[in-house]
Amino acid sequence: MNDTNLPKEGSDKEWKIKLHAEIITAITGNLLEKVQATNEVGYYYSCCAPAFLYKYYKPTPINIEAIMGNSMWYSAPCSFNDVFDCDVDIDEDSAFESILRMVPGNRQVRRGSQMWRELKGNLHRELRKIRSDFASLKETIGVSCLCESENSLLMWAHYADNHRGICVEYNLLEMNRQLDFTPIPVIYSNSKACFDSLNLETSEQDSLKLFIQSATSKSPEWSYEQEWRIIRDNMACGDRWDDGKKGALLDMIRPNSIILGCQASEETRGVFEEYCKTSKVNLYKMKKDDSLYRLNKEMILGFDSD
Repeated sequence: MNDTNLPKEGSDKEWKIKLHAEIITAITGNLLEKVQATNEVGYYYSCCAPAFLYKYYKPTPINIEAIMGNSMWYSAPCSFNDVFDCDVDIDEDSAFESILRMVPGNRQVRRGSQMWRELKGNLHRELRKIRSDFASLKETIGVSCLCESENSLLMWAHYADNHRGICVEYNLLEMNRQLDFTPIPVIYSNSKACFDSLNLETSEQDSLKLFIQSATSKSPEWSYEQEWRIIRDNMACGDRWDDGKKGALLDMIRPNSIILGCQASEETRGVFEEYCKTSKVNLYKMKKDDSLYRLNKEMILGFDSD
């Protein structure tokens, strides 16, 4: 491959936006669009994306059992800590203009006329349906969140029990190959996903596209998380969905590495040493740098060169 085709340094956001769009097309497009988009996703996964993604955990018995059982918990967005998660902006005026443009023969429709009122009613019914569908999806769709970095001070503090927890490393391409998972990079923007056009013939497909966009878009204030998300629908979760806990424990690939926090207990270390020896999984422990505000990773057990 010619080096000129590879992403340039500093263009991280650009390729993520392109990958984000291709994944959504691969999920929601027609057959030809899906084939073309899938090829593009393969390129971005192989040549632009990080080789590994990471999941931070508190060292609870449930989390440890899930990690060692090659499982991962998927939560409904209604339980997330960001009140804007999966929100959409609705531009009713633009959506109505898109309906008027579809009137046969580009005929003008007078404001307040019978046709105008009927089209307005169609729009309002569709908006009610979209709001209802989104509210339901936020209660029934499973989402798991991963991160690009294993040494984020904030992630260790916020999601791994103040550095007492664990960070699990997974191979991105293996996730996609073995489980057909499609991790999607989160796009950080001041603008929310927006409903601004309506085509009744493709409304179901457009609603799915909008939901995926909303589930993988967040405010720039969250950009430190360098987040990727895996979205699993009702069919994927099936009878594993727990209505009470609003989530599902689903199959995951074997970890490539386990990384202990710099304040992990000896008990936690002992549990994972035994697991890693048996499963041939790399084991590391974070250590505070003596002179800089950063973490250094020290190997405890190694089974490959990655």
